[in-house]
Amino acid sequence: MADTKTEEPTKVIEHMRNWVNSQPHLPKDIEDWLLLRFAHSCYYDLEKAKVAADLFFTLRAESSNLLKDRDPQSTQMQKILNIVNIGQLKLPGKKNIWIYQINDPGLDIYEYILDVKLFFTSTDAWLLENDDLEESDTVIIDVKDISLKFLTKLNVSIARKLSKYQEEAIPIRLKQVHIVNAPPFIDKIYGIMKPFLKKELTEMIYFHPPNSETLFKHVSRDELPADYGGTFPKMEYLNKSVVQLMMKHRERLNENLWVAIDKKSKNKDKVQIETASFRSLAID
Repeated sequence: MADTKTEEPTKVIEHMRNWVNSQPHLPKDIEDWLLLRFAHSCYYDLEKAKVAADLFFTLRAESSNLLKDRDPQSTQMQKILNIVNIGQLKLPGKKNIWIYQINDPGLDIYEYILDVKLFFTSTDAWLLENDDLEESDTVIIDVKDISLKFLTKLNVSIARKLSKYQEEAIPIRLKQVHIVNAPPFIDKIYGIMKPFLKKELTEMIYFHPPNSETLFKHVSRDELPADYGGTFPKMEYLNKSVVQLMMKHRERLNENLWVAIDKKSKNKDKVQIETASFRSLAID
């Protein structure tokens, strides 16, 4: 089907719904707004939207352990929430900025699996709350507390699957990724992750060392939290809003939300991930 104009959402939804109904492995209770969001994220190329949606539900089925026990008040979730701040900012011009900040200098508390579970939980809550169709999404990751010890925490199998989900499945229009407070050794960590990433994504990634102002060449100060010299509240306050959002959607987050019924998908061969981990890697 040719590109469909954005002013015809009913036709877009109908086309996507007919496709979903023809796919035995896809859930049949997908919300209209989510189907429209897939189309919008793919600039209304509906064939690409189908691939993205199929991958979205299939990867979630293959990551079911990361979608269970997501109660924000649980001991496990509280553990990661105590060291991670998340900001979700909606800006004029239909722009979103997503900010992630870790606060665990020794990485003694940090657990990669819980971090990924928090990513799924916070983004799912955001999707459940927001049906606005944004024009651009910018991600800012503050790695001020990252050390080479991070490599001992990383699970490569999950990291690869997560990267694929972020790049090709989640229905947003990703434009830029900024790594701020990047230490000199960030290239070693990035070197592990880069093979998972498509060229289109690597070209969106910018690194900014501590005390640098290069971020402001891409993002206005007015669009940032006070932590980064901006006018928005500090990250710890923005994070409270994210936690409140997760609590609001607590019941649905603990359901089997947005997963394929089985793993029979045309994308199955593309998403088979070998099991590997760097937990045994020794860092001096």
